[in-house]
Amino acid sequence: MIAIPSVTGQEGLMKGYLEDAFGDLGLGVELQHVDSDRYNVVGRLGEGPLRLMLCTHMDVIPALDESLWHTPPFEASLREGRIYGRGAADAKGSLAAAMEAMLRAKKGLKNGKGSVALAAVVEEEMGRSLGARKLVEKYRPEMCIVLEPTGLRLATAHKGALRVALTIRGRASHSSMPGVNAISIACDAIKGLMKYRDEALGAEDPLLGRPTLEVTMIRGGERINVMPEKCLIYLDRRLILGETVEDAYDGLVHEVEKMGKKAGAAMDIKLLCSYPSTSTSEDEGVVKLTKEALARHGLPHAPVGFPAGCDMWTFHEKGIPTAILGPGHIEQAHGVDEYIEIGQMRLATGVYENIIKMALSSPS
Repeated sequence: MIAIPSVTGQEGLMKGYLEDAFGDLGLGVELQHVDSDRYNVVGRLGEGPLRLMLCTHMDVIPALDESLWHTPPFEASLREGRIYGRGAADAKGSLAAAMEAMLRAKKGLKNGKGSVALAAVVEEEMGRSLGARKLVEKYRPEMCIVLEPTGLRLATAHKGALRVALTIRGRASHSSMPGVNAISIACDAIKGLMKYRDEALGAEDPLLGRPTLEVTMIRGGERINVMPEKCLIYLDRRLILGETVEDAYDGLVHEVEKMGKKAGAAMDIKLLCSYPSTSTSEDEGVVKLTKEALARHGLPHAPVGFPAGCDMWTFHEKGIPTAILGPGHIEQAHGVDEYIEIGQMRLATGVYENIIKMALSSPS
């Protein structure tokens, strides 16, 4: 799967492979059209009520600077007990482990009480959860596990996020003449935003830690000899439990207005996308089931928080109890030489298999 460069927007490249692979596993295959050539691919084991859904995403981020990789990013490379390649940790390793778990569970399935589905959805990486939102229009499992790199720790909460674009306007002129430099103003604005982060975002959640605010992209200037008329700053604001998207955005808007007045410059802020922070009670069946499976393998089973975002919130909005569990570590995601440990994948396969079997054997 790593050899398929399913960068967000190009997930159509995965459709045929997953359709055939799920069929070869003996699963009932269902395709759900999302847009253009992109489909969610669902493999179903058993019949009757959907007791459990395992859900992960098939899209990956770009390789970034391929020259920095020690091996080609879209060729799986095995060394020192690790598989390297874009998407290895986030989240094709989880998908591969779940596929093997479904195969093993099918071989031992006798008179299962309902069905279990494995869903591979499109477009998670952009923060819109487009595929997962489409998925829950049709499927309403009793519970769900989102497969993300948690280091095989049971995560019952994830951070929310809002992404904004801040446009700072100066006045174009010859660079030899005094003018209003949008990039210079942007530099001061970044300092102001980091001060705001350090002073205003001090709350801490026991599972998710502190909220964050980071500048992730800057674009400005047209020519080397022209005073820049415009500079764009892109911000990634992560939310902990108890924070709302609306309040976080209002806080940024207020701060930008103050900075604009101080600098005497026009600053426009635009919300690009957002999703809420989400949590699941330890009393929910999906948490108890996952705890038991991890304990059977001698793995830690105390709940933790997932510091990134994922598709869990889309299931939560539909009232579907959801947890997060997967092999690999979020520290390896989105970087150069992304990898996953084979040992983690093997453990994940066993844990997923146990969860599937327990879901199909326990009373509803």
